[in-house]
Amino acid sequence: MTLSIRSRFTPLLAPLIFLMLAAGCSANDGEEQNGNPEQTNTVSPEVAANANEGGLIMVLEYHRVGGDPHFAPEWTISAGDFRAQLQHLYDNDYYPVNFRDFVNDEMNVPAGKTPVVLTFDDSSDTQFTMAKRGGRLVPDPEGAVGVMADFSRKNPEWPTRATFFVLPEADAPNNLFGQPEHSKEKLNYLVDNGMEIGTHTLYHENLALASPEEVQRQIVLSIEAIQQFVPGYEVDTLGVPFGEYPSDINLLKSGSYKGKTYELDGAVEVTGGATYPPGHPEFDPYHVPRIQAEPFKADLQYYFDYFEENPEDRYVSDGDPDTKTIPEPVMEETTGAVQGQY
Repeated sequence: MTLSIRSRFTPLLAPLIFLMLAAGCSANDGEEQNGNPEQTNTVSPEVAANANEGGLIMVLEYHRVGGDPHFAPEWTISAGDFRAQLQHLYDNDYYPVNFRDFVNDEMNVPAGKTPVVLTFDDSSDTQFTMAKRGGRLVPDPEGAVGVMADFSRKNPEWPTRATFFVLPEADAPNNLFGQPEHSKEKLNYLVDNGMEIGTHTLYHENLALASPEEVQRQIVLSIEAIQQFVPGYEVDTLGVPFGEYPSDINLLKSGSYKGKTYELDGAVEVTGGATYPPGHPEFDPYHVPRIQAEPFKADLQYYFDYFEENPEDRYVSDGDPDTKTIPEPVMEETTGAVQGQY
């Protein structure tokens, strides 16, 4: 049996809006909004039978891409290995989404695809260096942004989606990817090409050791620094430095410093494995685990192998953002949900 829930996929919803009683089936229902009938479920029975929007999702974590392999080998992936990972994801029906779209359950993923979130910490120059090609500045083709741009050009159905947790005041070359004379071009390039900029504090502050005022100062001023280059840009998410949280988790949700306020929708940890999707009883948008993607650690290869051997545990989209299709065994056994309140 497959459950199709028309909702924003949150456990705070009232009881199940509708429940399919035939195995693998969905149905059509209508409700009136502004005088116009609305289709509440457009998922075909074939798609619903294969979808699992209660499954696990990978949030990947990167640091250095290319550059000197001896500088920090445990935090470095070569450009070639990064391309190979993208190719594996593409070949195995994954689809990239930004972190804020994930935590806000605003993923728009084609039917049969599995969302994957690529995140980059520390705004290293290896992630995004501008290079001159043909008299104009373009992303270095051997850096993370250049590799992703090239991969998307060759595979147009794979959009350039990734989240960069940046450090505006870190020592070079982690100060907004180095090349401070090109900070504006770089940050605007990310936004213009559909990627997300998140905060990693001003200079990788350990928030567990910081006072409440300092936690808020770090977040407010880092957001202001980003907005100096991208006016009006909303910073919605945080990469928690070292994975060390402040004693008051509410400081990661909202706060203020010298009259400037912020509200964040989610935060990522340093490690932890694959994550449940939004709406799952165990999902916490401010404690989202990640998978470290550097080959040295072999964490990502473990999950590539795991999902190949256990495809039933993997999130698979039904292609309709207005429905959530969840197999009954996942609803009952994995989530422990009652009466489809998921």
